[in-house]
Amino acid sequence: MSAFIAKYNTLVNELRTKIKVLPHDAPESSAIELTCLWDTGAQFSVITPRIAEILGLDAVDLKKAYTANGIYETPVYRLDAILPTGYRVRGLKVSTGDLLVCDMLIGMDVIGRGDFLITNKETTEFVFRIPSEGKSPL
Repeated sequence: MSAFIAKYNTLVNELRTKIKVLPHDAPESSAIELTCLWDTGAQFSVITPRIAEILGLDAVDLKKAYTANGIYETPVYRLDAILPTGYRVRGLKVSTGDLLVCDMLIGMDVIGRGDFLITNKETTEFVFRIPSEGKSPL
């Protein structure tokens, strides 16, 4: 099991952390660090076209993306993501999109593999553990 707690000094409406990404099955030394946004409203994870270019990823598929701004076709890439705990999510299929506040959006394809808890009072904290233990941490 791998878990982390992200703590913010205030109440926040965006959950951001650092994450590392690399081409699927590449050595960990080829990973780059970027800022990601954790989004429970997104079915799939998304990277910017710039990140796909930096990593030299080749498209493995093409799919339609449904967003608040409309529908568009996007290439699909395969990569590995290293979470803040060092846990490596292998073979993650991601699409590309214009992300204004981050380099990667973590969707339910990752969040749904683990247990996710958010707490808000005077500050915001969120906990993520992977793989899921099938029950609440409380």
